[in-house]
Amino acid sequence: GMGGFGKTTLAKNIFDDASLGYYFDIRAWMTVSQNYHVRDILLGLLGSMKMLGDDMDQESNTKLAVHLHKCLKRRRYLVVLDDMWDTKAWSEMRNFFPDDVNGSRVLLTTRLSELAVYANSCPPIHQLRLLDHYQSWILLTEILFPGKSCPPQLENMGKKIAQSCRGLPLALKV
Repeated sequence: GMGGFGKTTLAKNIFDDASLGYYFDIRAWMTVSQNYHVRDILLGLLGSMKMLGDDMDQESNTKLAVHLHKCLKRRRYLVVLDDMWDTKAWSEMRNFFPDDVNGSRVLLTTRLSELAVYANSCPPIHQLRLLDHYQSWILLTEILFPGKSCPPQLENMGKKIAQSCRGLPLALKV
């Protein structure tokens, strides 16, 4: 979905969930973005996993990819590739991640439905939707008045603000 839907926020909440620390041996996060470089992704993932040894930034991309693959092999991992824009990027990276049929996961966030379909090996794709007026209002009150209710004198104005954000969670937050 489009920017501001909450894809990264949802992925971050999943990634940071303490209970997943017991399930996954390794967790790594990398923002890919439109202008990606495979080398930066390899170094970023290895760094995120604390598997980046001295002088590894001098190694070739092939050696870095082999090292990443070995670090993940026979381990249960969760890797988040956030904000991916290109099927070519996934094609270049998919072989970095061993499939040991052990519950490991690569979670990919993207604005492009064709990329999600291309990269998805085990349906369903989780597609976020715009919030309705009620959900927008509830989220706005949680942001502005955490753990409390909205003062009655602000409710009408708050509902108008929530409606003007047209269901985008990021618009409600900023």
